[in-house]
Amino acid sequence: MQWRNSQHGYGAAVQLVHWLSVLLVALAWVLGTAGEDLPRGSTRDLGEFIHVFAGELIAILLVVRIGWRLIDPPPPLESTPLGSLGDIAAKVVHVALYALLAAVIVFGVATQFADGHALSLLGIVDIASPWIKDKGFAHNMKEIHEALANGLIILATIHASSALIHHFVFRDRTLGRMAPRFSKSR
Repeated sequence: MQWRNSQHGYGAAVQLVHWLSVLLVALAWVLGTAGEDLPRGSTRDLGEFIHVFAGELIAILLVVRIGWRLIDPPPPLESTPLGSLGDIAAKVVHVALYALLAAVIVFGVATQFADGHALSLLGIVDIASPWIKDKGFAHNMKEIHEALANGLIILATIHASSALIHHFVFRDRTLGRMAPRFSKSR
């Protein structure tokens, strides 16, 4: 197992961060979407705690991923039938995914603070809200947070679908670079 990226694919470190992020985003989105349907009380409180905890882990993984990308550049793009237009689209989607991840986190924190709640950092220490509780502002922050999260899920679905199209239609190594199980030898 190679931890660093190579000319042929992403290293195990990037793959681990990628797939952990996928799982945490899915978990946070499901809990954010269905959280209000949970029974009031300890069950809903636990769902909210897990939602926020997952968001904080996503934030940590995002920082790790960007930092890792700076010290260990990604492998070169695979040549595909889409040519340079496909390369540009791939880069735009990756930047948009990073930007949406960051924006969802920022608006999630803003929602928490606008509700007048402290932000519990991984359940270890609480950061008090710097704002006075404002229901209208909190509602607006929550709406933006939810819209961005939905946009993230849509873009991530397009990203995953594209990887599958590369694998099953174009029959290239795009998916295999991030998921060795799907790797095609050259």
